[in-house]
Amino acid sequence: MIYNQIIHIWLILNYITTVFMLYQLSISLAAFRSKKAVIPPDIKQHRFAALIAARNEENVIGALIKSIQEQNYPRELIDIIVIADNCDDDTAEVARNAGAIVYERFNKTEVGKGYVLKYVFRKIFAERDVYDAFCVFDADNLVEKDFFAHMNLSLSEGAQLAQGYRDMKNPSDNWIAGGHSIFYWMENRFFDYARDELGLSAIINGTGFMVTSDYIRRYGYDVHTVTEDVELTVQSVINGKRVAWVPQAKVYDEQPVTLSQSMAQRSRWVSGFIQNSHDYFRDFCRSIRREPTWIKVDLMLYLVTLPVMILGIISMLIYSVLALFNIFAVLSSIINTLWLLVGTLGVFWLIGFASVFMEGKNVKVMLKSILMNPVFNATWGVIWCKCIFVHDNKWTPIVHNCSVTLDEIEGADQK
Repeated sequence: MIYNQIIHIWLILNYITTVFMLYQLSISLAAFRSKKAVIPPDIKQHRFAALIAARNEENVIGALIKSIQEQNYPRELIDIIVIADNCDDDTAEVARNAGAIVYERFNKTEVGKGYVLKYVFRKIFAERDVYDAFCVFDADNLVEKDFFAHMNLSLSEGAQLAQGYRDMKNPSDNWIAGGHSIFYWMENRFFDYARDELGLSAIINGTGFMVTSDYIRRYGYDVHTVTEDVELTVQSVINGKRVAWVPQAKVYDEQPVTLSQSMAQRSRWVSGFIQNSHDYFRDFCRSIRREPTWIKVDLMLYLVTLPVMILGIISMLIYSVLALFNIFAVLSSIINTLWLLVGTLGVFWLIGFASVFMEGKNVKVMLKSILMNPVFNATWGVIWCKCIFVHDNKWTPIVHNCSVTLDEIEGADQK
């Protein structure tokens, strides 16, 4: 009798996780659509502030500022504002010499980009409230020449928040940088691109995003989690907005090359994700009840990824226990487990290949990272398991030294 009850529980858990995965798969199919963005010649040109939060980034910030100054957009309509945060190097001086407006901030208690952006928004609205929108970058980025032209188009079409395309400066350094690159290419194509095609919300992912001054004036900028990007997305959807996806607005970002750096960075992401899921779930439910939209439902499903993953793990454990007690044939269970393992490897290899191929990257150069993609994703599992019990809510800086140029990156893509 008890075995029947356990089997019923196992079937229910399987049903929930299967429906969840099928929903995510059905959404991702929209990634196979194609579209082009054409900028009308008579479009209104808005004034932007490029905001750069920088901590000890003297080695790379000059190249970022130069890439913004060389935009195919009126130079007088872009102000570059660098916030040198708790710096003990020459970041502020290098930025000033490169032509940026520089604010120096020293606060050892409120550490992290969320606090830095809150600080600079307050300074801007008090001292130079002249901007239509803000574009936020990390100090190690490089910005393609048409970034602001395409963000301006998105702004003219009514977007209040928009995420650009996050590409990589060093995808071929090793399998760790390659794993991060595949992760972002997959997110770009199968999550953000697909959702934008269906009228849903993209996810702000830390850099290369735009937010209008009108949005900040109305809703403020008040974040408290270690993943301020996801938090801003959640807040905007609760407020009835959506994040537009602008793949033509491209930034290049440096990826970690050591496993320790990679694990530390992703532990912070997962901890912040758990924070957002916990802190905003009730607000989401109230918002959906008050004004239901599919955009809100879709993002709430994104926030419950962790509970669904836990249900899937419990389901597998129940299956293993039932097999041990011969509820299922042991041989059959072993064969099914082996097939599951082989299938999982195949799925990660397929996802890796599809992400590289569909984003127009060099498959030959990325082959090692594609083959190691199951290993990279296994480290995600370790991080998730750790962060369920130990939250890594401390922001730690990542050292950036990759000094390639846009021409070098574009040349590598064409090889």
